[in-house]
Amino acid sequence: MRHIDRLDKPQKLVDNEVVWTERFITSGKDRPSSAQYGHKEVKEILARSSFYKCFYSEVKFNDLSEAQVDHYVEVSEDPTKAFEWENLYLSHKDSNVGKIANGALPNENCLDPCTATDAEIEEHLGFEDEVVIGLSVIGRNTIQKYHLNKPLYNTLRSTELRKLDKIIRQRALLELPFDDMFKDKLRIFANPDQAFSLMFKKLLIENGLM
Repeated sequence: MRHIDRLDKPQKLVDNEVVWTERFITSGKDRPSSAQYGHKEVKEILARSSFYKCFYSEVKFNDLSEAQVDHYVEVSEDPTKAFEWENLYLSHKDSNVGKIANGALPNENCLDPCTATDAEIEEHLGFEDEVVIGLSVIGRNTIQKYHLNKPLYNTLRSTELRKLDKIIRQRALLELPFDDMFKDKLRIFANPDQAFSLMFKKLLIENGLM
């Protein structure tokens, strides 16, 4: 998880949010149409906000068909937020499907990537190899709520870690120095647009490479 600066509201929501909300509330349905709140324009701008990554897990999407638009505050809790831009988050299905309800684990007891700073997130989340660990109650709650240690995520993080390890081992085998130019190459892994950038940022800091 990294801090996310949300881009401006999509024109699709600017034009339709009020009407869609009124129709949904009067319909008596349990859920709004995903074709509306998950419209391709909404998904695209959410994806651009997060560098095409899941807001929670930092999984990089190869294609936006892999992504789901999640209601941060559940529609069952507040139907007026069904199409509210600030309430729509981009999530990998493994974080969204089966997400623990706010009644059982409130949002305020977890990290919110749209309001927490990178420094705050780093205080609460750490890593042991590819496994996310909670450094606090809030960190542990966040891992639990968004399933951050699902086997798929651990496998993907492990794959990315091997890429970094291969670069470092090749450098060592060639007996080349870990100069500033090489360190800059490693720091790319920690850029916010990269998959699992928090994991790499913390790893590089721990090893004196940032």
